[in-house]
Order: sequence, then C-alpha cells, then structure tokens
Amino acid sequence: MTSSICEEIICGESSMKTNTLKILCVGRICLDIVQMCIQFPSEDSTQRSIEYRWQRGGNASNTCTVLSLIGQPCELLACLSADEHINFLQNDLRKYKIDYSHCRMINGIGCPVSTIILSLDTGSRTIVHHCDLPELTLKNFEQLNLEEYSWIHFEGRNVDVVLLMIQRIDNYNNSLNFTRATKNRIPITISVELESPRSGSGLLNLLPYIDVAFIAKEFAEYLGFSNMNEVIHNIGQDSKGAIICAWSEEGAIARTPCGSIVQSPAFPPRKVIDTLGAGDTFNAAALYYLNKNKIEFMYKYKEEATCMNDNQTKDTSDNNTTVKRDIKENLGTGSSGYNRAKFINDIVLQQTIRFACCIAGAKVGLKGYDCLDVISSDILRSNFLEH
Repeated sequence: MTSSICEEIICGESSMKTNTLKILCVGRICLDIVQMCIQFPSEDSTQRSIEYRWQRGGNASNTCTVLSLIGQPCELLACLSADEHINFLQNDLRKYKIDYSHCRMINGIGCPVSTIILSLDTGSRTIVHHCDLPELTLKNFEQLNLEEYSWIHFEGRNVDVVLLMIQRIDNYNNSLNFTRATKNRIPITISVELESPRSGSGLLNLLPYIDVAFIAKEFAEYLGFSNMNEVIHNIGQDSKGAIICAWSEEGAIARTPCGSIVQSPAFPPRKVIDTLGAGDTFNAAALYYLNKNKIEFMYKYKEEATCMNDNQTKDTSDNNTTVKRDIKENLGTGSSGYNRAKFINDIVLQQTIRFACCIAGAKVGLKGYDCLDVISSDILRSNFLEH
C-alpha cells in the first residue's frame, strides 16, 4: 500500500526537522580584491586607496553568507579552484558555517578573481572579473541528497544545464506523492536570479519552471526597461510563480503568483559605505523570509489536519479523504509550480520585500556583512514589517 507525504503529515507521523533543512545556493564563488578609494580613479592615473581587503565573493557565495548570518542553514554548490587561494576561501566558508561539501574541486585552473573599486564619493562599485573555471554540470548536481533542502536557489547562468537540474527537482517533488519513505521530506521551492546580461534574454526561458524569480536592475535595463514598474508589468506575465525586482534606492516591487502587486520603499543608511553585495543581500533576506513562511504554512496545515482527524466522529473514511485532498493542494506536493508557491500571498510578499529592503539598506551602511545578524534579529522582533 502506498503512502504520500500528505498522509504522514495528517497522521502526525512526520518527524521532519524543517528548521534544519538547508537552502542550497547554486552558482559562483570567487576571490574579491577590494580597493576603497575616495574617488573613482580617472583613466591612466595612479591613485592611493584608503583601504584594501580580500573577501570571499560571488553571487551564490555572498547569498549564503547573509543567509547564515541571519540564521538560515545553507549550502553552496559551486566550482572551487584548488590553487593557492583555496585555503582562504575554505576557511571563510567555515567561518560563516556554510556547507560546501558538494563543491566541485578543479585542479590546474586559477581561482576566479574580481577586482573591485569602491568609491566613497559616489558609493559606486566597479567590478572587473576574471574566470576560467567551467560551469557546474548535471552530474555535480546529481550527487546531492535532495531530502536535505527546503529551497534551491540558482544564479541565472548556463540555462540548459539549470533546466536539467530543475527537472531533477521536479521529479523529486513529484515522487513525494508516490513513495512511502517520505518522512523528513518536503517539496523543494525553486528560485532563480536573473542578473547577468552576458547570459542574454535566454534567462527568461527559466521563468515557467520556477516558483520565485529575482529580476536584477542590471538585467532589466539590458532588456530595455527603465524602472521597476515596467518590469513587474511586462516580465513573466505567463509565469505561475512570484516575481521580485529590487531597484536600488527606489526600493522593490513584487508580484504574487495570483497577480497582486506589492511594493516597498528603500531604507538607506545615514551614509553609504559599501554597496558591494547589496543585491545578494536583498536576495538572501527575501529567501530567508519566504522560506520561513513556507515552513510555517506547512505546519499550519499539519496542525489543522491533525485537529480535524482527532475530532472526527463519523464517516471516517470520507473525512480523511477530504482532509488529505485539502492538505495535498495547500502543501503543493503536486507537479504544479503554482501549488508550490501558494504560500506566497500579498501579505507575505509585502513583508518579504520590506524585510529585504531593510537588510540591504543596512548592509550598504556597513563594511562587509558582519552585524547583519543583530540587525535582522531586531527587525524580526519588532512590528516594523507589519506597517
């Protein structure tokens, strides 16, 4: 006799520890060499910087840093170069408690490096990036045990391979309906960041297959959009997932799977110090808040189903069937991307982008990412997100 995850939740048999499930970030890690200057140097000139530092970078890597700081277990899946910088990168991943156990180690190719000039005068950051490392393959992704994750977030790159990875996640989610060994499993939510113009408009081909899309300002401008309102009314109209677009000092806008549009202002610091990684910080904060609400949503229906099961006094078979059907629909254990994103209503999405704007605003007033743990805790303890 087969059993589904819905049945295990209804019967109270699930022992899953959802607070220990990880968010997986799939993408790049690199070495950032950061020079902070009073003003951006003119061409063919020599200028002394006021500060210099190395730090671990890359979109997926930065997103993991912020997730870990604000209390979300996470893992990075990326290619790592086994060159002279590997100890620095691994030590920093360990410092921030980021799992990198499935990262592909590559010999004979240098570490990706970003040289970054931060201007105190304007708050700008200019990046020159070099990378010879290959992209991740489906084989790298197939090594993962998907039971360990509640959410998987992709950098938008290498579209054909990412689609194959998404297909594997869909197969896993669909299997939850038919396998008996579904304890400790929940459906995985899928998100993607559309940022790099180098990947072209082909990134839009990912939208029908994901639950949440982050549309970066840089990518939107590459497509010809001049503001976030144009983005939200034109990109992904046929998508069944949520669309989120942050637009620097103008804040952020988002659309629910049902089409409701919400918006948040920006929350800039008194002084802009370091804008490097602000977009990654916004994405991480949004992922954290959405995942938190997803878990709460699932427990809510588990509790309601248990209560209904305990209180039923007659027609047990019919009642059980009705409850299971309702839980299955609301937990989104079917193949539909719309179902998986059903927990994202206008209230949740409004609070999500407000929280993300707060954390990103705080980050640009800091050097690096440290202190975001305290800041995020203060925000979550207050009723600020309710306004």
